[in-house]
Amino acid sequence: MSTPQEIFKAIATIPSYSDAVILPNSKENALNIQVFLSQRDLERNVKRKFTRTVIASFAPNKFTPLVLSGPSVDTGDAIAQATSPSGKLVAVLRSVNGEKKRHFVEIWSEGSILHLLEATSIHDDFYADSTFGTLEWSPDETKVVYVADRKKSENAVEKYAYKPDWGETFTGKREPSLVIVDVVTLEIKILDRLEGDMSPGQAIFSHDSNSLIFTGYHRDPQFHGIVYCQNRLTGLYQINLDGTGLKHLIGDIKSARSPRLNKEGTTLVFLSNQVNGPHASCAKLWKLDIASGKVSTVVDYVRKADDKTGFPGLYIDQLPKQTWISSTKIITSSAWRTRRTLLLIDTESGAVEELTPLSQYPGAVTALFANSHWILATYSTPTEPWALWLGQIDASNGGKDLKVNFTILENSKSEKAKPFYQPHSWSIVGNIPGQLESLEALYLHPFKSDSNAQQTSAVGGSKPPLVIFPHGGPHSGFTAEFSALSLVLVGLGFAVACVNFTGSLGFGQDNVEALVGKVGDLDVKQCEAVRDHIISLGEVDPERTCLTGGSHGGFIVAHLLKDPSWKAAVLRNPVTDIPAMTGVTDITDWCYAINALSYDMESPPTSTLSNLEWFTKMRRASPMEHVEKVVTPTLVLLGAGDRRVPPSQGISWWQARQNSIKKESREKNASINKIQIFEGTGHALDSVEAESNSTYNLANFLVEYTRIDKPATETGRQGEGGRGAYI
Repeated sequence: MSTPQEIFKAIATIPSYSDAVILPNSKENALNIQVFLSQRDLERNVKRKFTRTVIASFAPNKFTPLVLSGPSVDTGDAIAQATSPSGKLVAVLRSVNGEKKRHFVEIWSEGSILHLLEATSIHDDFYADSTFGTLEWSPDETKVVYVADRKKSENAVEKYAYKPDWGETFTGKREPSLVIVDVVTLEIKILDRLEGDMSPGQAIFSHDSNSLIFTGYHRDPQFHGIVYCQNRLTGLYQINLDGTGLKHLIGDIKSARSPRLNKEGTTLVFLSNQVNGPHASCAKLWKLDIASGKVSTVVDYVRKADDKTGFPGLYIDQLPKQTWISSTKIITSSAWRTRRTLLLIDTESGAVEELTPLSQYPGAVTALFANSHWILATYSTPTEPWALWLGQIDASNGGKDLKVNFTILENSKSEKAKPFYQPHSWSIVGNIPGQLESLEALYLHPFKSDSNAQQTSAVGGSKPPLVIFPHGGPHSGFTAEFSALSLVLVGLGFAVACVNFTGSLGFGQDNVEALVGKVGDLDVKQCEAVRDHIISLGEVDPERTCLTGGSHGGFIVAHLLKDPSWKAAVLRNPVTDIPAMTGVTDITDWCYAINALSYDMESPPTSTLSNLEWFTKMRRASPMEHVEKVVTPTLVLLGAGDRRVPPSQGISWWQARQNSIKKESREKNASINKIQIFEGTGHALDSVEAESNSTYNLANFLVEYTRIDKPATETGRQGEGGRGAYI
């Protein structure tokens, strides 16, 4: 019988791919591929980053290559690196901790450092995230651009002035700024603040190397948390390298991100989403003709999936950095119902072709890199870890009906982990009677290949207990990919249903908007419908159903607990009281938008919830309204640094339960109400320490109240090495 610790530690030995590129010095019959990976280090409680070189060598007229992998090299304190267009130079951004953090720019050539420049006196931390992060070479290889935080003023008055930051994951980071390194003069220059106090990110060089094109994030009049939010006020801008000549490129379009310029320098594509409303939704792909400045739609918002192809629209945060395979075609990946698939998009005709259809690729594909001949992507399923794919583009028929032949370069498998993912099975459950066609669940079932394993598992019994697991957002979604948390639960003997309720991405814009104004009702009822449908299949124990979910998923779980039949529930950073959250979250607009209440980011309200009718609507949608009805054993897991759903939300719900328990005489299990808080982590609970220990405690808690081989007790297990504590 395996424990949560044993399973998680084994799965933690599997590295995940963060990026891969085909280097410019590759030959037609020998590709030089640089792969970037990360892995949890449970001894040091850190995520280790490393890189290695993979050589794919092809014999004449053969597609399957001979693959040679070099040793992995820990990248240590390197923040980011980028290879120049010729492949002769490499730029590395490095921050070194010590008594005082120091920042360096390194230029490498032929395997050694050519130039080492210190930038500590010029700026503060580098940005390496997908929102602001930048590290790009100019086409002529004389300059490098990156984004770093402007140094904080030491002026006796200014140093104490309040300046908002960008919220969740950006605590303390306030002024992303463009920085240019002249590789010839070895000068590092931070450009002046942009007009309107705009924050730049995702910068690229123009084709002639004389200017920058970047995404500008607007923060006037109010900062709104930016991570996971595609509906923010943004624009595309161009600026000269000396900081002059700032120009807005896209007219009255209020949302833009992820600019990608083709090799010829003639066309730039970018993404946008509808401003205000849901934080994530169906995206639109635009193109900008560089010569004329004309902006036109390539792929529009899709209200409903296409009847013939099933195409539901684009659901993309960022395009691959190298996305163009010709002057008119790009490669990307996008959610498509409960999958993620590879797409070919013609920027002239707007045609979208799926390259990895469901019949052959039921899991999740993520595009990493593309050029005129090759594609790099990763692929995984809920029971198979990530593999690195190489796709060879076959355009022999003049570019019509382009074909891609895939081969596996390498797998990120671990022999130690195989016993914890290979025995299980998965499917996508849909067509649920009486429900909308868009309702689906990613369903994992334990031990399909071993009839005796269930009875000897941690939860025991002839049939597994069922965990209903709604996602957060609510406008996000599950895709059929590898997940450590789900596999820990399945390995303990649980069946797990990851619910894509109405509002999930990948099903059309109408489906996104259908949840607005119905949160706490429609999403809750659909989770109940998934439970009832799976029970009707006869594969799970109907008397042992339990819950887990985070953020909006925790909000749904708290609502579901009105029903006393659930055996146990774990809520991670749950939303519990929407009106109380409006003044403390970094996404005040969310509290209004999900309840179909007006909120204009260009003119935010001058006071929080002055409208009593709106306050009442938010409160009635909140699970705090019926917390006194909860009798199911509950565990609340919180990140102390959560800016998105501050810990006060979970603490107040836990405290309300405590008060209710004290007032009434309840049987033992009904009084189980625990809470655990993790320092040094935020909304995602994604530090290694928080992820590992919250997983241990979540799993142990559900086992404690669903196993049938011994009576449930009030015992709570502290995870190994964690600072979280039960109260």
